[in-house]
Amino acid sequence: MRFTKTDILEEFNRQDRSYRLAIISTHWLQGGSQYKPSAVDEARGLRMIALGRSIPYSDLAEMLENDSTRLVITSDFILNQLHALIRVPFELLHDYCEDYDKAAPGQHLVNSLQKCPWYQFARFVRNAISHSFRYDFREADKRRLPITWRGITLTEDLNGKPITHETFWHKPGYELFLEMRAFADALPELA
Repeated sequence: MRFTKTDILEEFNRQDRSYRLAIISTHWLQGGSQYKPSAVDEARGLRMIALGRSIPYSDLAEMLENDSTRLVITSDFILNQLHALIRVPFELLHDYCEDYDKAAPGQHLVNSLQKCPWYQFARFVRNAISHSFRYDFREADKRRLPITWRGITLTEDLNGKPITHETFWHKPGYELFLEMRAFADALPELA
């Protein structure tokens, strides 16, 4: 087995913490001067040394000061965190179920995973965020469409379009994570 159930649950906890911290950070990043120190002030003076070069953060300070770019860059940031919240747990669940079925012949944990009402939806989202941040439905995928989970419908007309806040965002993303976590909590362990 590549992972134990404990490993899986610890990773779910790590992803949960990271995502919720990103939401808090986004409030700070979008908050302008209401927070002290402000993200703009911090970014102005911040530099990172990488490969012997000093990389300033002043460009980010300028973008955070500008109303039209602040929302765009902070939305990109939180969307990236949302993707990690779904991608890693989905892959870990699938790997664990495959390993379990191999180690315990006659078990059908992968089958149980694939029968979850959220599974195909999560798989499409995971594929999009793992490759190009765009929905890219193969022919076999198109035969499964449309697919609806919690009022969000993925249709073939999304093919080639990016995942955005309009097609998948915070609340449904976190709810999808919680459904995956409930499946993880119920996983059997090898004796």
